[in-house]
Amino acid sequence: MNDIVFYGIWVIVGLIMLVYYAKRKRTLTSSIVGMGSGMVALLLLHYFGESINFTPELSLFNTMTALILGVPGVIMMIVVNKL
Repeated sequence: MNDIVFYGIWVIVGLIMLVYYAKRKRTLTSSIVGMGSGMVALLLLHYFGESINFTPELSLFNTMTALILGVPGVIMMIVVNKL
């Protein structure tokens, strides 16, 4: 049951981001920039996160969070870790 809820949430979030990028004027450019900036933020946090005492692993979950949600997803990881 928990797996269904977990994957359901990711499908809903993915669809929301897909609709968001589809409504943009430059769909492909906007999505690539959003995904790229999220990945860069995750990599920077992974390699230089010692100053805030948080260095996330480069796992599939963290990578998908950074790719789907971009920089806000990486910020969300920091906030959730600090709580």
